[in-house]
Amino acid sequence: MTDAFEGVRILDFTQLEQGPSATQVLADFGADVIKIERIGTGEIGRRQFPTINGYSPHWSATNRNKRSLSVDLKNPEGRQLILDLAKDADIVASNFRPGVMDKLGLGWDDLSEVNPRIIVAYASGYGQTGPYAQRRGQDLAAQAISGLMALTGAVDGPPTPSGTFMIDYLASMQFAQGMMIALAARERTGRGQVVDSCLLNAAVASHLQEGTTYLTHGQEYPRPTAGIAHAHNTALYGTYQCRDGKWLTLIGEFYIPRPWQQCATALGLAPDIVLDERFQTNEGLLAHTEETTRIIREASLRYDRDDLIARYEAEDVLAAPVNEYAEVFSDPQVLHNEMVLEARIPGVGDVKLVGMPVKLSDTPGRVRLLPPTLGEHNDAVLTQAGFDDDNIARLKKNGVIGRELDDQKSGADPAW
Repeated sequence: MTDAFEGVRILDFTQLEQGPSATQVLADFGADVIKIERIGTGEIGRRQFPTINGYSPHWSATNRNKRSLSVDLKNPEGRQLILDLAKDADIVASNFRPGVMDKLGLGWDDLSEVNPRIIVAYASGYGQTGPYAQRRGQDLAAQAISGLMALTGAVDGPPTPSGTFMIDYLASMQFAQGMMIALAARERTGRGQVVDSCLLNAAVASHLQEGTTYLTHGQEYPRPTAGIAHAHNTALYGTYQCRDGKWLTLIGEFYIPRPWQQCATALGLAPDIVLDERFQTNEGLLAHTEETTRIIREASLRYDRDDLIARYEAEDVLAAPVNEYAEVFSDPQVLHNEMVLEARIPGVGDVKLVGMPVKLSDTPGRVRLLPPTLGEHNDAVLTQAGFDDDNIARLKKNGVIGRELDDQKSGADPAW
């Protein structure tokens, strides 16, 4: 099988989510991603709890299809080893604070000198330059500074963060996009370049429609009434609890000719409420948000969730269940879309991973390699790079590269 990024090699210094999720995208579609890690400890994400015999599912979610090379980058020979590998690499990716790779002697100037076609990809909190460049970046900070958190939650409550590290993931996809664009550009120019992506830009871009409207028209977006999903939507666009304690989302404001009448009919409301003239337009619904929210909230509690969704569907109203994890990963469409992958990892057992969201018909993503133990591929990577057995043994003896796999073969636990 031909993979989309077959032949592309990435030296991957990234850690946690923003970087590893990005390089995993290219790895899933065939790139040879070599994870450069600290001897003995690896990248800090390996220690995220919970663990199974040292193996972190949290960490493994972003590190399949990669090889691991453990190196002492503060050893001059370790730095030179990376420069030697960079001669045949396409991308060097990192998500340290700006300037760290330069201090290691592995920044753009150093790498482009040995390989003018190299793409040096940086992910950070705020960008490589500017007043915040040296601040520590983090998902929650980006949600806050970008205005996203101020948009989220209820008018009578505090600004509310997302339920997951949403900006880390969004920024990682933009980081991957940047690397792909740079690869495409190199096909035309023959030159490498710097990719600069950051959490802040991803968070600001996440609400580009609202932001553009504010910049052009001055439109403000205060947090909505509790349960309504967006500042300028009505009670027909939100979440409601049902009789069985489960929740659903109602998307009754769009795509149908008589929003209030169709939703109210599904709820079994009296004819005078269904036909109430005050609620027949979007403007009327907005003017009576509290009253209509109360009506829907009270009526929803008369039905079990799945029954109410069926009633909405009978009126051509879109509604969806608010799934808990057990429901998410048994959902028939989620399973059909192959969003649950299964694997067996020696010493750990059967594991499951979240699948690949993008499907290609001719060059699909696939699991070629399980998440690696620390230094698992030291010998293989260096042999492929032209190092003989004696030289590899010398590098291990001198502490330039790790001995984790040798130790494991001698009876030590796997170096997760």
